[in-house]
Formats: sequence, structure tokens, C-alpha cells
Amino acid sequence: MKENYRCLMLARFLALALLVCFLAGAMAVSALPVSAQPSFEATALWGSPQSQLLAAPGSTSLPLYLAVYNLGPVPAQGLSANFTASYPLVPVRGESKSVITKVPLLPAGSDVVLIGYYNVSSSAQVGVYNQSVRVSFLEENVSFTVTVPIEIPILGNPLVSLSAYSYTPSEIYPGYTRAALTAYLVDSGSSPAANVKARLSTSYPVYPAYNGSNSVTVGYLPVGEPVPVNFALGIVNTTSGVNTTLYLTVSYNNGRATTFSIPFVEGTKANLQVVAIYTPTMRVGDGADYVTITLRNTGSAAALLPVFTLLPSNVFQPSVPSSENPLLAILAVNVTSNSIPAGSETNVTYVIQVSPNIPEGTYPLTILATWRQQGSTMPFYQEISVNLNVHPTLLQSLLTFTSILGLNAFEIVLILVIVVLLIALGASARRKPAR
Repeated sequence: MKENYRCLMLARFLALALLVCFLAGAMAVSALPVSAQPSFEATALWGSPQSQLLAAPGSTSLPLYLAVYNLGPVPAQGLSANFTASYPLVPVRGESKSVITKVPLLPAGSDVVLIGYYNVSSSAQVGVYNQSVRVSFLEENVSFTVTVPIEIPILGNPLVSLSAYSYTPSEIYPGYTRAALTAYLVDSGSSPAANVKARLSTSYPVYPAYNGSNSVTVGYLPVGEPVPVNFALGIVNTTSGVNTTLYLTVSYNNGRATTFSIPFVEGTKANLQVVAIYTPTMRVGDGADYVTITLRNTGSAAALLPVFTLLPSNVFQPSVPSSENPLLAILAVNVTSNSIPAGSETNVTYVIQVSPNIPEGTYPLTILATWRQQGSTMPFYQEISVNLNVHPTLLQSLLTFTSILGLNAFEIVLILVIVVLLIALGASARRKPAR
């Protein structure tokens, strides 16, 4: 019995010793150094950490800031980071498709930065796009490569609107042939608008003042900052107010477009129309014939402070006696009148001389009317032309009559002498006093 007991105790002792040795060996193995590798994380933002931007579908030439972090637990030796963009990012023309950076050593807890410039496809949808950065490093002269996921945010939404518009001059009237339209565009969205272009569509009586004056390239439109665009306009010289609508189409971000309607309104205007002409029989060479022209304001606004200027020609000139001051010719040319309300009339009278070097016939007499209107900053002009009949002189009429009768020169002279004698006798008889 004692022998069996001793054997059992010895077996237990040996088992315990073996267990102790096994545990000691395991602890020794766990205490040996184990090879460790760095781990990485990547983040992306548009712009820079100090001035971030929101990219939107159709955005152009935006900087993409990528940061690759070494999370440890050990440094990364001979690190190389490579980012190759894919849809919806398109490298800006002249830029490489891949952005690469290298550092000899990236300590744990540090980062390396990659910056590329990209356009965003206009067909992209708003959202976050998953892409990746390839990171390579060395460990005991052995190269390792890992793919680090990265999220590219495209969350912006530009929204171009028309904030205001104005015309120069501020009030446009019939007869104005030039004007300018200034439209103020503002991006009320969450990201800048790129490739902004504005085009103005016109209709009668408005047209582009010159080729290309209805198109403006804005380019970059920042958020919340109104930007003026100017259009030079030509206007048909209408006699009455004509209103229409102009359409401004703004395209941006390579595919988006918005159209705005802008009213064009012409104010009311006076319009002078000839209703009567009063003049004696005019003959070639007359030195002082009066002409009275009656004008009616057929427009819908009063003509204030009107001035009528005779435009001299080679037929009609203002009549100013040679003995008078030459400055009086100015008064003979310009005639002023009281204001002419809508529907009212006024008379304009000139004393003119007829050129002796013209044949008989019908000739135009032209005057220039100038006036002001309430609310207008510019004067109004209107040319008014009337046709006057110029008859031959009495001598020319007599010669024409005698030529019709077939008289010779002696007979014509004899008739003239008789006429002169008769005129002289009649004048003498009028001067004799009554008995």
C-alpha cells in the first residue's frame, strides 16, 4: 500500500512539474518581439482646411485636398501615396490624372497631403463618392501596398437668380435709339456657379446695339455676391410707346440654365403733326414771305418749353434785312412757344426769303422741334417738313405768256413800256388832291 501511494505522489509531482515548464515556455514565447505594421486613414475636402468649398455637379477648376494619416503603431518608411481620380472627377486640362507624393518617413500620428485640381462632371448627382488612395511603404526593405478608402463629397447646389435690373436712361421714351440694360445676377445656392454665361433675347422695338452686345461671359459667380452684367441696346425710333418683354437666359455649371423675363416699357411722348399751312403766293426771289404752320400734339404727353428751329436750305433762308444786326438771324431761325398739352395746337411763323436762282416748283421747308417732358432727363427732337409752292416772278410769267402768243422782242418791250406807263399814270392820279 505504501509503495502504491508513493508512486501516485511521484506521478502527481511529475505532472505538476511538466505544467509549470509548459507555462514558463509559453510566457517566454509571448515575451519575444513581434513584427508590427502601420495602418492608414484618408480624408478629403474641397478648397483647404482654412477655406473650405462645396463642389457641385458641373463645378470647374476646384482644388481637392487629400490627407493620409499614419495611425501607427509604428512609423511608415519610404511612404508613397497615389490618388487616381475616377468619375465624377475629371482633372483640369494640363493636370495629371494621378496625384502622387512621397516622404522618406511618416511618423505615427502624422499625415501627408495631396492636392489636385478637378472638374466635376455635370451629369453627377449630389452625394458622396467612394474612391481610394494607394499607399506603399517599406518594412525591412520589403515593399507593402495597401488601399485606403476615401469619401469625396459633392454636396453643393448653385442656384443663379436675377436679383435686380435697371435701364440707362432710367426712363425710355419713343425716339430714344440707344439704351443699356444692367442685370444683377446672384448665386443663392450653397456653392459657387462656374462657366456662367448670360444671353439676352430681344424683340421689337429692341435689338442688340452691335454684334455680340446681347451676350456676356461672367465665368465664376460666388455665393451671395451680386454681379452686374451689361447689355447695349438699340431701339427702333417709334412714334408711340411700344412695350415688350426681354428674356435673359443664364447658363452655368456646364448644363444648367435658367431664363428670366425682363419688361421693356416706353413712356408716353408728345408727337407734333402738321394740320394747316398759311402763306401768301410765293415767287422766285421773294425777300420777305411769311409762313405760318399750325401744329397739333397728337401724342399723349405735353411738350414742355418747345423750340422750333428753321433749317436753312439752298431754297429758303430766314429773312433778315441787311441793315439789322446779324445776330437777329438767330431770333429769325428759332421760334419759341408755350407748352403744348396733348391734343392742343400751336402756330409757328417764319419770315423767309426765296432764292432767286431756282426754277418754279415745290420745295420742302424743314423745321426741327425740340422740347422737354415731365420725368425725362433728355430733350426730345422731331423733324417736321412741309412742301411749299414757289411760283415764277411776274416777269417770268409775262415772258411765258408772250412766248405762248408768239410775240417778238419789240412787241414784248412795247407791252412792258405800256404797262409801266399805266402803272405810273395810276399812281399820279392817286396823288392828285381832290377839288
